[in-house]
Amino acid sequence: MGTLIEFELKKILGNRAGMVSCALVLAMLLALTVLDYTTAVTRDFFTGEVVHGAEAQKSARGLQEMHAGQLTDERVADDAAALDRANQLSEETSGLYELDNQQIIDTYGLEFWQQTRAVAEDGYYMEVVGTLDSASPRATSLRDGAEARIEGMLDHGFWGYFRYSDVEKTYWRKLEADISWPMEWGYVQGWHDVLEWKAFSGLAVIAVCIALSGVFAGEYRDRTAAIVLPTRRGKRALPAAKVAASLIFTTAYWLLLAGLVIGARVVLYGADGWDLPLQVSQGLDVPYPLTVGQAVVLAYALGYLVALGMSALALLISSKVRSTMPVAAITMAFVFMGVLGLFMTPAAKIALLTPFSGISYAYDYMVSYAAGPLVADLPTVLAILYGVMFVALTPLAMRTFRRHQVA
Repeated sequence: MGTLIEFELKKILGNRAGMVSCALVLAMLLALTVLDYTTAVTRDFFTGEVVHGAEAQKSARGLQEMHAGQLTDERVADDAAALDRANQLSEETSGLYELDNQQIIDTYGLEFWQQTRAVAEDGYYMEVVGTLDSASPRATSLRDGAEARIEGMLDHGFWGYFRYSDVEKTYWRKLEADISWPMEWGYVQGWHDVLEWKAFSGLAVIAVCIALSGVFAGEYRDRTAAIVLPTRRGKRALPAAKVAASLIFTTAYWLLLAGLVIGARVVLYGADGWDLPLQVSQGLDVPYPLTVGQAVVLAYALGYLVALGMSALALLISSKVRSTMPVAAITMAFVFMGVLGLFMTPAAKIALLTPFSGISYAYDYMVSYAAGPLVADLPTVLAILYGVMFVALTPLAMRTFRRHQVA
């Protein structure tokens, strides 16, 4: 059996279109990661100079580390006061809003710019103080502000279209209640990018499906099915070997993908911040009581489960057709139709059940599905859906292949 699995694995690796697709996805992700790093541009807070590439990343890191620490009530009150002072100075200075950053520095000096425009444009102040302002009057603790912000989103509904039922609201409130306060803030850029780029794993799902497109269809196309399948070993062991080889390939490729995405970001940006709350990376309106590291593991594990479910779909289609083209076309359509579905609001929650869109939104948004008293968030629904697909479609593909050989 081991020899047969090895032989089938070699056949998968011999699928040129599949291997090119898999290699292109990895190369694209690596190239975009390097390009993102080398083309970064920012204005350094401490010098006021515009810096590029590695220097820009170093400057951005220094600014984030300047805000590191525990966000106590006293700390956020000082931050709110700093932003208020920045806005007040800007309003009192005639014509300031018409000037760009360099003109402000040239006219009023670096220190004035640091106290006004630099504060107003700092994402940290916008996130923290903006969250405090979610309550009316302004909250005096970040916890109260975050609760008010999430409550406002629950009242507004997902995208303002899908209203949350009472059981859904209770579900999200319970999750949010488990977040630890006061929150620790810090530098998380590398892990933030890993989470932001998880959507691109949808392309890896397509590449896997293309690679597996010939697992069964190739036997029909090459007319080898009539020779190998009528035998007892071919009827029983061959389908199982094909499925095992497909599972090994999918697992190995997904590990390679995750290793590349995470490894490249860690090398360029550092591994700092993996133990910080997820909200530091994704925003204070995220109710999941997870650390950044936990979210990364869960997100890429979910992506792997989605890849398994889609690989089972690819095997089923492959067992029914003689050409590899329908396998690639149908799986690609399934993935990209989900992206297009997001532009049609009434169909959005269905579109989010497809690989690209679902992985992208998982652990970032309050997407939930309710049936009576039962509620499940998007990651849970995706895990169940694609887990069932893998368990149900894999033996169905084997059965279809066996029936074909008898005919």
